[in-house]
Amino acid sequence: MEKKTECEIVQDLLLGYSDDVLNPESKKLVEKHLLECEVCRKKLEEIKKDSKDEESEKKQIDYLKKIRIKNRIKSILIAIGVVLCIALILFLRKFIIINNLLNKSEKSLKSNNMYIEKSECSLNSGETSVYRTYYKDGKCKQTFDIYSENGIENIYTKYAEINSDEQIYINEKEKSVKIEKGNLIGVFNTEKSLKYVPFVQNRSLYLKLGMVFYYGIDTSTYEIGRDYYIFRNIVDKSRNYEVWIDKDNGLPLKEFQEDAIRTFFPGTEIVKNTANMDVNFKYSFDTVTDEDVAVPDFTGYTVENIDYNLEDLENK
Repeated sequence: MEKKTECEIVQDLLLGYSDDVLNPESKKLVEKHLLECEVCRKKLEEIKKDSKDEESEKKQIDYLKKIRIKNRIKSILIAIGVVLCIALILFLRKFIIINNLLNKSEKSLKSNNMYIEKSECSLNSGETSVYRTYYKDGKCKQTFDIYSENGIENIYTKYAEINSDEQIYINEKEKSVKIEKGNLIGVFNTEKSLKYVPFVQNRSLYLKLGMVFYYGIDTSTYEIGRDYYIFRNIVDKSRNYEVWIDKDNGLPLKEFQEDAIRTFFPGTEIVKNTANMDVNFKYSFDTVTDEDVAVPDFTGYTVENIDYNLEDLENK
């Protein structure tokens, strides 16, 4: 009876003994009993075996968990890689389009004979401003006219030559001529300035990369009947700004922005009126004649000579 009671006590302690968590007295009691009791020794072996099986099962579960985590990480990395590949493809596509268009625009603007027309609806006035540039072999004529229901009013006609320090403004209405001379004028009489069109004349790598992130690009044939690209502002969508670029020559066809100007009732945020920006461009090549860029005889006109020199400005 005492033997059975001692076995029961020892067997209650075997699990702690197997895990080596017993105090010294209890451990000594168990070890002494195990030397004399085969039944308890077998019980201890069963406990150790079960413990090893549990440990093995735990290791297997931990291993499976690690596999699942690795697979999950792998799936996430693959998804990120796919997204990055798609983004890279889209980036390269846009960069190639932009680079090709800017190269085409550069070639177009190197023409020695070209006509540029820019028409802009004046906001809220019912008038349209029309700027025309005639360029041939370094000589340039630029006109500025206002179209309205009252007819056409010429604001000025300007004549200039590349690298010249002189430009001539003629006002037909007032029969007056203003001749501006000086090295400051020469700064503006560059080929780039005389043939200026927006959006395409800055061809730096920085600008190209900026355009990739700043614009979304679509294609269309609306209005003009041939392919062109539409560059839409995707950074600030509230501006509703877009530029149409001719696929053939890389030059802008239209600048458009909805609600470019808003007016409000005084002292409120209530919109009183909105107006769109709508600027259109036209081009032709090898159509400008010598007569188009020749300075006309302005005998009988009032002539004013003005000097613009950098030295004079620095001394003021």
